[in-house]
Amino acid sequence: MTPATPPSDTPESRWPELSTVAAIDILDQLPFAVWIVDTGYRLVYANPAFITQSPPDIPRPIRTGTRMLPDESDVTQHQRWQQSYRRALDGEHVTITTNTTTYHLQLITIDPVRQWILGYAGTFPTTEHDTRFRAAIETLPDPFGMYEVIRNPRNQIVDAQILVVNAAMCQITGYRREELLGQRMLDLWPEFTNDGTFASLRHLVESGAPVRRTTTLLDRHGVQRHIELHAGKLANGFVSIWRDITAQQQLDQKIRQQAELLDQLVDAVIATDLDYVVTSWNRGAERIYGWSASEMIGRRLGERIETRFADTNSEEATAILWQSGRWEGEVEQRRRDGQYVPIHSIVVLIRDKQGTPTGIVAVNRDISERRHFEQLLMKANQRLEQAIVEARRQTAEIMMVNELHDLLQVCQTATEAAEVISFSLQRIFPRQSGYLMVRQAGTANLNLLAQWGEADLAPATMTIDECWALRRGLIHRTCTNAGIRCPHIHSNTPACTSCIPLVVQSEIYGLLHIAGEELPRSELIVMTGDTIKLALSNLELRATLREQAIIDPLTGLYNRRYLESSLPRELHRAQREQLPLTIAMIDIDHFKQFNDTYGHDAGDVLLRELAVIFREHLRQSDLACRYGGEEFVLILPGVNRETARTRLQQLANTVQQRRITFANQLIGPVTISIGYITYERGEYHITTLIQSADAALYAAKRGGRNRVIDFADLPPDQGDE
Repeated sequence: MTPATPPSDTPESRWPELSTVAAIDILDQLPFAVWIVDTGYRLVYANPAFITQSPPDIPRPIRTGTRMLPDESDVTQHQRWQQSYRRALDGEHVTITTNTTTYHLQLITIDPVRQWILGYAGTFPTTEHDTRFRAAIETLPDPFGMYEVIRNPRNQIVDAQILVVNAAMCQITGYRREELLGQRMLDLWPEFTNDGTFASLRHLVESGAPVRRTTTLLDRHGVQRHIELHAGKLANGFVSIWRDITAQQQLDQKIRQQAELLDQLVDAVIATDLDYVVTSWNRGAERIYGWSASEMIGRRLGERIETRFADTNSEEATAILWQSGRWEGEVEQRRRDGQYVPIHSIVVLIRDKQGTPTGIVAVNRDISERRHFEQLLMKANQRLEQAIVEARRQTAEIMMVNELHDLLQVCQTATEAAEVISFSLQRIFPRQSGYLMVRQAGTANLNLLAQWGEADLAPATMTIDECWALRRGLIHRTCTNAGIRCPHIHSNTPACTSCIPLVVQSEIYGLLHIAGEELPRSELIVMTGDTIKLALSNLELRATLREQAIIDPLTGLYNRRYLESSLPRELHRAQREQLPLTIAMIDIDHFKQFNDTYGHDAGDVLLRELAVIFREHLRQSDLACRYGGEEFVLILPGVNRETARTRLQQLANTVQQRRITFANQLIGPVTISIGYITYERGEYHITTLIQSADAALYAAKRGGRNRVIDFADLPPDQGDE
């Protein structure tokens, strides 16, 4: 690093030429954190103080070459630091502030081709005066912020960086304090550019003239807020206090809307003297009360207009009028036809220039229509609340059906699917009980797959003819004394029932039955039934495809693909549990001659019969696979050499003694040759085991066929073949 040039007024001074070691030693002695990163944000150097004063968002441990960025899982902080480094590379002095510490970033040039970013920490002052000042700011009820302007190379103000905010600022914007500090104002609120707010703030910094204006911004959640902004200049920036006037704006808007409605009405304007003798009576008064001006002027108001107070009385209202000069309230006044109408009245005491009362003016508005609208609005709000409740309930139901769909998609067996369906239907239909029946392929019978609620009401099996819904292919609903119940429904079933046929590709797949004192909406029932039937049919299809992929179609045994995927698993289990594992290769003796003699159809019969013999003699844990042509492989877990020889010899004897017929003709006799190897310990590769078993099989065939050979009994020269 190149040291700074000394001041020009001391030409005799000379800065020492510092070596890299000396410079690092100086940085190591600094009491505040210093670190240097390259243009890829990878750590080049960090002094010891950095270990205790490093930014809390930087991951640990910290090593040379580590990218000094927060984890990408914290998107906000990751982008904040990345943008700050980028701005420092552009030559800007960047400040990043957390709760207790300010971090500075600036570009340093080592030589014409190397540029690094220097970072260092500076802690907030902790004097008693500063502490009190910050506490005062923090307790302000209105949002407070302190900003430093950002200038471009032409010294033009282009933005402002946030230095200090209080809790109220975090609350109104929706951002955490650490998300605001160090950020650019226009990055957070670009609308300040469009509405002239930032132009006013720029003028404030340049001229010193305070700013007071209203503007709008979008908080973190996209909600628009109206604010009244007060700002004053401070050093190379400004401070501002906001006042949230969103509620006032909304209230003003509501008042304006009401005023527009009330402007369509004609108010009664009545003037009297201090004794309440009418001196003026307009047409609005005539329309509201039914009395003409000639009938009212010169008479005391109370002679023909009776007033009933709701929250006060005449004496209290009069006292307030004479004390404050104004009274406002709602009353009921009698019309000429004897009916009482609700009135909103504003009564003002008229005074002369000397302040002496001279008369009274009342502006009365017939609020019958408003009362009517209030009642309508109340009813509309009640309907809206009911609609919201219903919408939330339906949304929750849809989410539960979607969850049922997702769970069924990952089920691997019908048993798993039955558990998922029982659990989910209990949640979707908590006030009902029911069951799900699934049809046996190729029959008219349906078996119980899942149930919820009252378990004793579900039949174990039924037929299609026992359900009207399955017969008609339509939903069949019944309630007490309404509709014909299906024969499969238990006599103790609740009042209302619904049978939903589950049809897949025009074929009856199953039946969903729901019963309760009341039934859920049809859309939910149909949606649930469709989800279940499609998921179960897909589950069966996946099982069929999986079986086709791993089962040999001729013999019904597992194929070579399944062997190659299963053998490593079995070998790993044998090694883990320290158990023996026997692999046997079997070949039908003279199979080609057999095919030439009896034909390929007879050969297929022989292969299928051999598969039957395998199933009869093998345990459930054993595995029989068709390896190819007339070759088979047996995997016998837990079987040692002696047991393997005994069992395999018995298998060979059974094959030789089996009477196999084709086209009403005995064929055979048939013999097989078997070579096997038993793994008992050590490390073996799968290919080695197969090759060893194949070598033993080759020795059995070369030795005359119809025999069982253990690879361990082969001479070394034959075992290596």
